[in-house]
Amino acid sequence: MTAMGDPYRSYRRTQVETADQASLLLMLYSGALKFLKLAKKAIEDDDIEETNHQLGRAQDVLCELMSSLNPDLPDISGSLFQLYEYMHYQLVQANINKDVAMVEEVEKMLNSLLEAWQAAVKQEKAAAAPEPGTEKTTTDQKG
Repeated sequence: MTAMGDPYRSYRRTQVETADQASLLLMLYSGALKFLKLAKKAIEDDDIEETNHQLGRAQDVLCELMSSLNPDLPDISGSLFQLYEYMHYQLVQANINKDVAMVEEVEKMLNSLLEAWQAAVKQEKAAAAPEPGTEKTTTDQKG
């Protein structure tokens, strides 16, 4: 089925193309976590091809996260780069050794990062929201 004929893919593509940076970041973390969950199942099912496929997808997400770091913030970008690089290495090793524990280690780290970013986004949205009673209201001028 082509992307044009698949409404779900079209919807996802539109979501990605219209999302702000914070939403994209959360989507990447969520996607990586989904791929890790599928990889763990594949390891448990002794499905080598599916394990490789799902771990490869999670590694691709980590590469995307590494390439999207802001060089204007060297302290945080450097720390996140090292963390993403470590997770990527762990997934390579998990794939070689078919080791669920290594996948779970990366899964825990990604979950922690996802929760931290979700809290930051929530806090940013709360700070940007107008205080109660200060919202502008519009009335219909047509009579």
